[in-house]
Amino acid sequence: MPPSHPDVSATAVEPSTIMAMTDATPSSAQPAQAVLREAVHERIAELFTRDSAVFGRDLAPYRGHAQRVAALVMGQVDMRPDWVEPVAVASYYHDAAIWFEHTWDYLPGSESLAAQELSRTGHEGDAALVTAMIDEHHRVRPARNPHPLVEATRRADATDVYRLPLPPHVSRDDYRAMLKRFPDNGMHLMLGRGFVMGLKERKRLNPMPMVKL
Repeated sequence: MPPSHPDVSATAVEPSTIMAMTDATPSSAQPAQAVLREAVHERIAELFTRDSAVFGRDLAPYRGHAQRVAALVMGQVDMRPDWVEPVAVASYYHDAAIWFEHTWDYLPGSESLAAQELSRTGHEGDAALVTAMIDEHHRVRPARNPHPLVEATRRADATDVYRLPLPPHVSRDDYRAMLKRFPDNGMHLMLGRGFVMGLKERKRLNPMPMVKL
């Protein structure tokens, strides 16, 4: 069962606050995007600080992966203030039930944990979007949801896990900068341990239950 958490509603960044900070005009569009992106990274960092004990030796590799997924998502879209919380929560929780619930069949638990987080911070209205972002992120074909953040999340995770071609609007230099800021820290070793967990848990019948066609 996931551990109980303190009330963290004050830590979620409100869209109105960010809007006041950005005040995006044509001349300030790039700085505004930078502010929104940093708000996402800071929110993810807060969640990892709060729950660090849950992840054990996998804290550093999963933290780097979640932050890179967020960065890759944001590299594909023009961020909006009301997308900060969905991108942060989906990026943080997309695989999180592996550790919170000790299961390799982690999509349902990750979606539930994300919904609980959104409820704690007063963002219940984002639950359907975040659920889709998590539920579709291992689909082999394009996401079956028209929201741009859903397909952006699928492409972002595939790029970081499988080292597939970079998603649209993200350059090789961009990705190198992400890896420098948010190092890999043995992510693929972590995934290998998870796959072994899946073989044991699923009795080899379907060791990759999260993958969808």
